[in-house]
Amino acid sequence: MSDDIPLIFAEETPTPTAVFLSASGLSQMQQFATAGWAVAVTAGFAPLRPITLAEVPAQAVDEAVIISPTLVSCEAQSWSAENLARIATWRPRIVKVNCAFSELEPAHLERIAKDLAGLRLTVLAAHWRDDNTFRIRSLNRIDRLEALQPPEWPRLNFIACADDANARMILKIGRLHAGQEQRIAQLRVSEQVRGEHIARLEASLISAQQSPYFKRPS
Repeated sequence: MSDDIPLIFAEETPTPTAVFLSASGLSQMQQFATAGWAVAVTAGFAPLRPITLAEVPAQAVDEAVIISPTLVSCEAQSWSAENLARIATWRPRIVKVNCAFSELEPAHLERIAKDLAGLRLTVLAAHWRDDNTFRIRSLNRIDRLEALQPPEWPRLNFIACADDANARMILKIGRLHAGQEQRIAQLRVSEQVRGEHIARLEASLISAQQSPYFKRPS
């Protein structure tokens, strides 16, 4: 499940580019490369887990050559005044900051949202849930940040757009995508419930077979 999918499908530029300041893992970056995006990292790239750039594939680039990338992506753990300054200089079409389940203080996440708004970007947010029995994470909704009141800061990823038309397209695709993700999440929960029920039945049967009162048919 990914809330990057609406960004990928909404983009219509012939050669989209994604610059990662940090990343949660290989698949997060690889989905852009698979969709035909040019993927790059800077010298200060800080992945949360080890990533081999050749597997993406992605290349390391000098910050001085970055001009108006399609996307700059950053994990909330790596957000800093320096990265905010980089974004202000590069002027990307979209800034994605992943905050959901980062276990950071809500005040820090709210500060990120204010920083993005301060760049005069249209700030959207993807709301995530994990409130089911098995804590399975699922994308719940993509909307303008002001529509998600009061904001559940620890469950939001931010998608900030320089172009309002692009923001509207991401919203249109995002709402459809979120609906599909919710249905998938419900199926995953149902399958987990079914699996646990079968496991309990099997355990009960084994326990009954080991009982001295259990008679096998002759």
